[in-house]
Amino acid sequence: MIKITDITLCTLDNEAYQDDKVIELYLLLCKTGINFIEINVPLFERLKEKVDKSMTVLRVQDPTEVKYYPGFKKYICRHSGLFTQSDTISEIQINDVREINMMSKFSEYSNIRIVGLDDLMQHDYLSAFNKIKKLKSEMIELCPQNSCYCATALAIEWILNGGNNIAVSFAGSGGFAALEEVIMALRITKRHKPNLDLSVLVQIKSLYEQITGKRIYKNKAVIGSGIFEVESGIHVDGIYKNGSNYEPFEPSIVGMNRKIVIGKHSGSTAIEIKLNEYNIAFPQDKITELLEIVQLESIRLKRSISDQEFVAIAENFNKLKHCSEYTA
Repeated sequence: MIKITDITLCTLDNEAYQDDKVIELYLLLCKTGINFIEINVPLFERLKEKVDKSMTVLRVQDPTEVKYYPGFKKYICRHSGLFTQSDTISEIQINDVREINMMSKFSEYSNIRIVGLDDLMQHDYLSAFNKIKKLKSEMIELCPQNSCYCATALAIEWILNGGNNIAVSFAGSGGFAALEEVIMALRITKRHKPNLDLSVLVQIKSLYEQITGKRIYKNKAVIGSGIFEVESGIHVDGIYKNGSNYEPFEPSIVGMNRKIVIGKHSGSTAIEIKLNEYNIAFPQDKITELLEIVQLESIRLKRSISDQEFVAIAENFNKLKHCSEYTA
């Protein structure tokens, strides 16, 4: 059974914990289909009664702290040792793929989280996975880091090749596999929670940006504001005939909408769609002429045309056409 732990909140700095929005972020992350959400002691002191202990993993500095914070689903501590309770996860850092050969010494640990393995994708990762799975531990959780930009791929491959537990963070916060990318990839490849409403990701993105002061790139997979923008004529035509030609999932699944961008690469189909979108009556035989005007304006501006600019161009074209007809 696939089990996903979100560690986003543990990647934030202490200043972020003072923001009231962090409480809302905690609650929204719990709605993304994850099994567990990880927080640390300072954040728990901030959230208190808002915390759902039945799905929360508490990060402690030392295993002896566990007794002061009873009731959590699990606890996690770096190198917690052999004599920890069965509900405590031992976190182990592995930076070099060669260290996997020495992991047998951790076989007696009940629960293990392996952090690191940044460059594993450059090696025989399937053999490495098999070695890791041979450990006698009850639970082995993989938390790949992203310095080689392969963390999400590694997390997904771990699950696709028999692993059950992964730790991820929203938008790859802190340099880990991206929660939203992993969830969507598993939804598509393994039909993992296929009916889950992921429109909450838009709200999480907004909160994350407000709390951290970081902006999510427009082209960020799954949550980027521009990933459903399309300009090229052949792409527009193909998407509106069958969205799955170019999109692995419908925009509505993640709370977004498809947007036609008008520019120098646009075709007549895009012009017609945009005219209909704004209920602009326009003669069919003049579509090509309008397209040429729009393309030239886009080239002049060295960017795409905004919707407001497009409407102004189309309406001005109509006025000029009527004036010329009246004069004639």
